[in-house]
Parts: sequence; C-alpha cells; structure tokens
Amino acid sequence: MKKSELRKQVLQKMKNMNNLNKEKADQWLKEELLNTEAFKNAKTVGLVLSMDHEVNTFPIIKAIIDQGKLPFVPATDYQTKRMTFQRLDDLTQLSTDEKGIQYVDADTERTNSLDLLIVPGVVFNNDGYRIGYGGGYFDKFLNRHRTETISLVYDVQIDNSFKPEAHDEVVERLIIAQTC
Repeated sequence: MKKSELRKQVLQKMKNMNNLNKEKADQWLKEELLNTEAFKNAKTVGLVLSMDHEVNTFPIIKAIIDQGKLPFVPATDYQTKRMTFQRLDDLTQLSTDEKGIQYVDADTERTNSLDLLIVPGVVFNNDGYRIGYGGGYFDKFLNRHRTETISLVYDVQIDNSFKPEAHDEVVERLIIAQTC
C-alpha cells in the first residue's frame, strides 16, 4: 500500500475513535510522558498544537508550564517548507492559519535547540519510523537539529507494512496507548 493510502486509512481510524477511549488514552499518554526521564530532564519541550483527532497536547502544554518548563510549538513557513519552534507563553496567544493549524500569534522566542521534541505522526512502525501528513517538516527539522525524540501514539496508528525512505528520520521512543 502506498504511503498516501495508508495515511488516509489510519487518519480515518483516528477520527472514528470512541471519544471516551480517546480521552483515557490521551490521559495515559500524558502521564507516561511526564514520567519519562527525558521529560523530567528537559527544560525546553517542542510539541504540536493538536487537532481533534490527534493526541490532545493541550493538557501536556499546561503541565509543561506548571512545571516551569518552556513549551515550544511549530512556526511553519509554507513557502520554504521549513519549520522552527516558537515559545508559547499561554493559550491566549493562538491564532489559526490558512491550513487550519494553530500557531503562536505573538512576538516570542524562536529556537531550533530543544531538549525534547514530541514528534507527531499519522502512522508509525515499531522501529520508530513514521508517516506524517506529507510535508516533510519534521524529517527536515530532525535531519538538521539533533534532539531527544518521543512520539505519543495510539495503537491504531501502528503499521509495520511501510518501508522507510532515505530521508525519513527515526523517533527514539514510542509511547503507545491501547484505545479499545
């Protein structure tokens, strides 16, 4: 199966998840993340502002802030297909771009140097390779900027049938939640 077909199939599974099961999985993933040494040792944490079908990152962002750490979210340049990370001080700084993706709409610090990056994706294999949304932003970022990586994954996102490509970057650790 082509990556685009597999992406579409898994996205549909994510969107069709039972809300209660998703909420339980999101809570479990958050707790597992907060208990990792990587998270405990990190001062700066990069992560996305989640969409409804993705692992809910907003409680994680709150925990990052509550623990005195600094959350950084993607600042994407769609023309150059490059991404950096911008500090999020509070959730009132958010706006939505032309693709429906939230971003920080404030003049805050930008950096490519993070202690920990929570890497999103649609499909993952057990080796830590992933299929994202097709823009290559995270693979390009990880190719240029080395940082510790973790992905928070639902079991419906695991599929070992795809073969990684030369430009694909591996995620060091997957935390996988059961959803049923």
